[in-house]
Amino acid sequence: MSTLSTEIASTIDQFCAEWKANDGAALARYFTEDGTLVNPFGPRADGRSAVSAMYGDYFNGMLRGTTTRFKLATVRPVEANHVFVDGEQTLYAPDGTTMLVVHVAALMRREGSAWRLVDSRPYVFAALPT
Repeated sequence: MSTLSTEIASTIDQFCAEWKANDGAALARYFTEDGTLVNPFGPRADGRSAVSAMYGDYFNGMLRGTTTRFKLATVRPVEANHVFVDGEQTLYAPDGTTMLVVHVAALMRREGSAWRLVDSRPYVFAALPT
């Protein structure tokens, strides 16, 4: 694994560890100040405070007590301070059963020594029409 991929994987691992606390503000710090999240159910959050509020709302409801894991698929440099990342995120219910599996496509930007999400798009693959 390249140094860049290792850095990104480390950031994602930290994000997943923070998820266990179900703290929306903590997860929002992984986004740039102008970062955007479009969750798999459709709602969009523009800006770190909106991302924090979105996570907070979900952690107070259907995501309460959940954990997550992320399997990194690719890290593609876009320019010196940006990478395009994709992979698979699995959400686990409080009892450990799989609750949701999504693919995530995200743009990340280096800010100082940290990598932050600029845009994150978790989604579910559609079934082929019959």
